[in-house]
Amino acid sequence: MQYKEKAGTPGFFHEKAGMCMEERLLEELRVADMLLIGIGEEFEERTFLDTQPEYRDGAEYLEQIGRMDLLPLLADGIIRDRGRAVAALERLYQTVKDKNFFLISTCQTDILNYAGFPRERTVTPCGTLEKKQCVCGCEQSLAQVSDSERTELYRAITGRDREPGMLGICPECHGKMALNNIYLEKYMESGYLENWHRYTKWLQGTLNRRLCILELGVNLDYPTVIRFPFEKTAYYNQKALFVRVNGRLYHLTEELHERGISMAKNAIDWLLAEDIL
Repeated sequence: MQYKEKAGTPGFFHEKAGMCMEERLLEELRVADMLLIGIGEEFEERTFLDTQPEYRDGAEYLEQIGRMDLLPLLADGIIRDRGRAVAALERLYQTVKDKNFFLISTCQTDILNYAGFPRERTVTPCGTLEKKQCVCGCEQSLAQVSDSERTELYRAITGRDREPGMLGICPECHGKMALNNIYLEKYMESGYLENWHRYTKWLQGTLNRRLCILELGVNLDYPTVIRFPFEKTAYYNQKALFVRVNGRLYHLTEELHERGISMAKNAIDWLLAEDIL
């Protein structure tokens, strides 16, 4: 697919609708039968995190001890207390909560939960903070992470006074347990498959329905999770409107140019702007 820059320029005006981008989007959200939402890398707030000494030092420590699976846990505590992603997502949820929506995210923090999105309406294929697994990928090792485990892990990472090994041992091989996310070499995708099946069943019901596809802050770290599948869904559903909001990678494919809106804005900034959503 070829990408066109024309539709991504700020102030782009949709002549057929006779309205600016934001006005058209609000109208589409109002009349759409279904709403598909993608939340991507911009909501990880990497630039902000890199300015936080607590994060920089903690990330360096986790890399030294080979526990990068704990990096989302470190980020989660800082984003929750000082970031902007949760406030942006709270605003999004208040707008879509009464719609027939499904949300897929590549983020591994708990920002969706903090914002109020129900778990049965979301799927996070790159993992979350809610589950743990054996580093060897033993099938029976998948389990929930307790609140006390999360608290103690965070203290161990930020304090660096003891090795963060509070997740127990595998019931099968007695190996170490780690957070169930994409940082692991033997990441167990079964941790999200139940919600993924729910998502694919919901997606089947969007065909020939008036669908609004809202892709927010999705870069190219995991293009086969959201970016490419969303484009494909919009391409085959002639009743779909595709909306891409991204500070850098905002261009639309040529095939979606007539049925798409793109905005060259950081998705968090856009959600928090006045009179948007």
